[in-house]
Amino acid sequence: MNFQKLSSLHAIIYLFLVCHLIACAPQANKKTASQQRPGYQLLSKKEASKWVIIDEKEDFFSKVANLEMSIQLKQNLEEQPRATVLEQYKKMLQEDLMEFSKEEKEVTQKIFDKALELCYKVDPNLKLPEIFLIKTKGKYYGASVFYTRDNSIIIPAPMLNMDKDANNETFLSTMIHEIFHIYSRYNKDKRDALYQRIGFEKLPNLNLSEFLKERVLYNPDGVDLRYAITVKDPKTNRTFKAIPAIYSRYKNYQAEMPAFFGYLTFQLFEVRDRAGQWSVVNKDVGYSIDDISGFWEQVGKNTQYNIHPDELCADNFVILALSKENGGKNLNALSKEGQQLVKDLEAIILK
Repeated sequence: MNFQKLSSLHAIIYLFLVCHLIACAPQANKKTASQQRPGYQLLSKKEASKWVIIDEKEDFFSKVANLEMSIQLKQNLEEQPRATVLEQYKKMLQEDLMEFSKEEKEVTQKIFDKALELCYKVDPNLKLPEIFLIKTKGKYYGASVFYTRDNSIIIPAPMLNMDKDANNETFLSTMIHEIFHIYSRYNKDKRDALYQRIGFEKLPNLNLSEFLKERVLYNPDGVDLRYAITVKDPKTNRTFKAIPAIYSRYKNYQAEMPAFFGYLTFQLFEVRDRAGQWSVVNKDVGYSIDDISGFWEQVGKNTQYNIHPDELCADNFVILALSKENGGKNLNALSKEGQQLVKDLEAIILK
């Protein structure tokens, strides 16, 4: 073989390989957004028993009061040592867990796949952790109550009686709503910015009143109460900051009232800065949102689910995600202000 021809051939092959490697290098080192998405799992009862009693992000289990646990346990344990009640409470959460049936798995997966697809249409790079789906009997909050804890979505069994063709729009909307709670929890900077758009500013600290310390009922999807909105008392024309909170209308569990939602009262509680320490100043009950002004003007009227800024944002996120499926037709039902709110929240997420 001629040496000169061989050298030329080697040079051509070498140049081809170099060009090929350069062309392929970005693809080899860069994953697509869909490849980076963590996905989700439907947990067995055994697997779920670990996660349903862990809350590292919101610290629910160090905050929940004896009264709330007593209501959910349906026993008068208010005066018992907190550690004892908490142990019993966690055991109840584990015992309430259930296995997904084969049919439930199939339908839930179809709907959750669609929910995630719509969420990623809002932002292809939406930062979510791996999500766990957990089935529970729903005895403690109620048969229709979904909630989240860390990266888990807890689904009550009665709500799994859905269409076999996975066309349950209510379940789809609920899954998108719960996905937002997880997104908010794992993206605190975005959370603060989204809350700020609807008028809520984060307080550096917060002392609850003695009344609330005993009676507060923590929304598991909005455990952090350190977000205040500025409102006005129309009777006195006084402007003040207030936090939204739900609390028990009774100071003890009532055997004749086993349903958790029978205890719920929602109000706004005034907070003040006293030498760098923010505190609730209402000695007992707070203000009804019907008795103050400036609340709806800031949060908008796209939803009535107003017990916490995360719920307000989650419902608006559902509207946003569903608009990606129908070409934005659902936005036509909103006021101009409502449409602008959805656009602003989207811009914050995409920023």
